[in-house]
Amino acid sequence: MMLRGKLTSRLWSTLWFLSAALIIQGALEVFELGARWPVWLLSVAPLLLFLIGVARDSLHWLIWYCLLLLFYFISAVEDTFARPDNLIVVSGLVIVVLLFSTCTAYIRFRGREKRAFEEQRVSSE
Repeated sequence: MMLRGKLTSRLWSTLWFLSAALIIQGALEVFELGARWPVWLLSVAPLLLFLIGVARDSLHWLIWYCLLLLFYFISAVEDTFARPDNLIVVSGLVIVVLLFSTCTAYIRFRGREKRAFEEQRVSSE
């Protein structure tokens, strides 16, 4: 197991905080519209599925997670245009943008760490 650096540790924590915030925001939005919990579960099921891979610190899963976030971004933009005065909807757009940015930054810096670790491991053998 490879340890994270200071920057990637902060990005990792932020990634999980924003993922939880997006799931909570989705719950607030669904319940505000009067839907039941199965609708919320269906709306966050893809996020939960990919977070399993993200928990394993797999950069491949994180790349796919970023791709998934683009679909949530499109949905958030549509909702923001439909209900621009709703703070819950606007916060969802902000969370998705921040989460996508955090994920891409984590992929970049963690990839560098892993590459350097592999080079060091190979050169020591």
